[in-house]
Amino acid sequence: MKFLIDNALSPLSVNGLKKDGHEAVHVRNIGMHSASDHDIFNHAKEHDLTIGSADTDFGMLFAFWQ
Repeated sequence: MKFLIDNALSPLSVNGLKKDGHEAVHVRNIGMHSASDHDIFNHAKEHDLTIGSADTDFGMLFAFWQ
């Protein structure tokens, strides 16, 4: 799987995912540390990435995202 890790999670989480054979990148490593949720969703969709986040509102935002 390919993951985009949000600011709510440590950049170190990328290391664990890579160790398990996944592709992963943290938003800080691609200059998106202050990006809006909408921009993060768009980037993930454009690059076929699954978003990893600890934000409690991400699920609700995703449900209403277009």
